[in-house]
Amino acid sequence: MIPDLIEQYVDTGKVRFVYREFPLASIHPAAQQASEAAICAGQQGKYWEMNEYLFANQSEWSQAADPAAELKTYAAEVGLDSSTFDQCLDSGEASVIVQGDLLAGESLGVNATPYFFVNELPIRGGLPIESLGRVIDYVAEGGPTPNIIPEGDDWHMRGNPQAARAITVAFVDYASPESAQHAQEVLPQLLEEYDDSGEMVYILHPWSDGDGSPGTQAAIAAECAGQQGEFWEMHDKLFDEQENWTRSEEPAALFADYAQSLELNAEDFESCLDSDWARLRVEQGNVVGTLYGVPTAPVFLFNNGEGQQGSPSFEEFKTVIDSILNG
Repeated sequence: MIPDLIEQYVDTGKVRFVYREFPLASIHPAAQQASEAAICAGQQGKYWEMNEYLFANQSEWSQAADPAAELKTYAAEVGLDSSTFDQCLDSGEASVIVQGDLLAGESLGVNATPYFFVNELPIRGGLPIESLGRVIDYVAEGGPTPNIIPEGDDWHMRGNPQAARAITVAFVDYASPESAQHAQEVLPQLLEEYDDSGEMVYILHPWSDGDGSPGTQAAIAAECAGQQGEFWEMHDKLFDEQENWTRSEEPAALFADYAQSLELNAEDFESCLDSDWARLRVEQGNVVGTLYGVPTAPVFLFNNGEGQQGSPSFEEFKTVIDSILNG
């Protein structure tokens, strides 16, 4: 993935890529010396060459009886001055630099590798370049911080997170029949059973299946209605009318009709539909999904670590939620 990142984002000037050493010596005893070898190679302008060589030959040096001796053989193979490299590795000077990287990572909560930060946004684990690129583009455009549980008074959340013990996070595609089934048949029962009693928080993240697609346009319409305090009303309207706008050549015209039926300010609504603000609000749902490994929508996550894909029945939701409440 790193070569793709460099080719698509670093070489094109979109990203400044900073690489830090974080050897997990308790798991991989030779990792510390390998990091030091990379630092020593960097002092001769060959950091990336050594980095790539170390990963390509990981099975050799990581299992060697004398990792340092094995690492020293690599110096000439990547074009280094061997005596200078050996002196650097033996002196321990690179160890100080590696320890500095470790301390910096630990101060930011890093406890595993790979671990990325896109600006201040932490990403634990590796992502395909398509997914990581989506996060990078979102952050670069100034998208709001993507939180799986929204902060403050956010219209994507129903219920009181301070009091509720069960949390349901829904990733919803407005053009999906399964999402419509959930919204029309299951969600009303969930809200009646658990939201009204204060036992559950329900959080909706819109799912975008590509700029300009009907589902994305519908999600934007919901955000624009939310700007005027009618998010959930538009949410219900979009699912009730799903067969109409998904078949329309101009769904935006139908969304304007729905806005009128909800007595929204037409000028503000139509202006919002074309705004970067609304587009990024919808894209935020995909970014949250990317960070939590959500492959598509509808998907439902619960605060006991379970997840459901498709359109589970109310009884299936009830089984999960009751196990959280009674646990």
